[in-house]
Amino acid sequence: MKILISGLGVVKLLLFFTLHFSLFTFIACDGNKTKQAEEEGDTIPMRYARNLTIVEYPDYTQVTIRNPWDTTKVLNSYTLVNEKQGLKGEVVVPLRNAAVFTSVHCSLLMELGCQECIGGICEPEYIHIPYVHKGLKEGRIIDLGNGMEPNLERIMALQPDAIMLSPFENSGGYGRLERMGIPIIECAEYMEGTPLGRAEWIRFYGRLFGKAEMVDSLFLQTERSYLQLKEASSKAKQKPRLICETPQSGYWYVPGGQSTMGIIYQDAGTDYLFHDIEGSGSTALSIERVLDRALTAQVWLVKHHGPLNREQIVQDVPALRKIPAKIWLCDTYSSGFYEETPFHPDVLLSNLIQILHPELGIKEEKAYFCPLE
Repeated sequence: MKILISGLGVVKLLLFFTLHFSLFTFIACDGNKTKQAEEEGDTIPMRYARNLTIVEYPDYTQVTIRNPWDTTKVLNSYTLVNEKQGLKGEVVVPLRNAAVFTSVHCSLLMELGCQECIGGICEPEYIHIPYVHKGLKEGRIIDLGNGMEPNLERIMALQPDAIMLSPFENSGGYGRLERMGIPIIECAEYMEGTPLGRAEWIRFYGRLFGKAEMVDSLFLQTERSYLQLKEASSKAKQKPRLICETPQSGYWYVPGGQSTMGIIYQDAGTDYLFHDIEGSGSTALSIERVLDRALTAQVWLVKHHGPLNREQIVQDVPALRKIPAKIWLCDTYSSGFYEETPFHPDVLLSNLIQILHPELGIKEEKAYFCPLE
C-alpha cells in the first residue's frame, strides 16, 4: 500500500526530524550540565555546621556555602572534580598548589600532611609555623603580601590551583583577584555559631586535598571528645564565675553568650558573667559595665599576642586592680591558639576544665592558658 504525502506534509515531517535531531544534539553537547542537574547525590549530614552543605555524586562533589550574613542567599558553591568536566564552579581536586591566606588553614594543612600543597601565604609575620618560614627562605613558598590587598603579580606567577581566604561582610567581591579565573575558596567557618559547627568545616577542607576519610574520622574524634568533656564538666559541684579579655581603646570586648567562645566557657562548667549578652560575636561594653560584674569574678582569662604580667594589664585602668579573680594568660604568639583551636575545640575545652575544675581529674591535652603569677 502506498502512502501519499503532500508537499506540506513533507515540510512538517522534515521539521519534526530537524527539531528532534537538534534537541538530541543539544542534550549530547550539554551532557555534563544536564548530568549535573539531574543526578541524585548522597548528602553528607552536617551535624553542627549550619552554613555548609556537601553532596557527593559518582563523578563529583557539590559544596554549597550559605551566606552567613544573609542566610536566604548562597555565598558560593563549588563542584569538586578529579579532572575538568566543564561544570559550574568547577574546582579540580586534590589541590596540589594552593595560595593559603590565613594561618589557621596553613596549620590545618600541616595536620593533614598536605604541607607541600602550600604554595603561597599572606602576612608571614602572623604565621608561626617553622615549615612555612623555611619554605619562604628556600623559595618554595611565596610571600603574597597583605591578605586584604595581595600581590596579584606574585599570585599570577604562582598559578595556584585555588585561593583559600576568609570572606568578610559587604566586601564587595574580590575585584581583579576574582577576574584572574582562579577558584576562590571562601573559608567562612569562623561565622558558625558553635564550636563543633566551626570544627565540622574540616570535612570540606579535607575533600579539597583528597583527605575525605581522614577528616571525617578526625571530626568524629573531636566531636566525641568534646561531648565527653562537656558531660564531665556538667557534674562539677561549683561553677566558678568567669570573665575574659581586657579593655582596648576605652571599650571592653567580650564574647556574647551564643558566640563560639561564650559557648565553650559555659560548656567548661562556668558561670560566664556575660552569658546574657546577645549575639554570636564580640560586643563592645563600657569598662564600667564590665567592672560591675567583674568584681565578683573568680577566674579571669586573658589572651595577648606575647608575654604579659598583671601590672601591664591593670596599669592603664587602675580600677582593674579591684578585680579579685586569678588571671590565666594565653600567649597567642607562641601557643598556637588561633591556629589550632578552631578545628580542635575539645583540646581547648580540656584545658579550661582542668583550670576550672581540677577536682575532676581531666587530663588536658595542651595548656593554652597558664597561671599569671
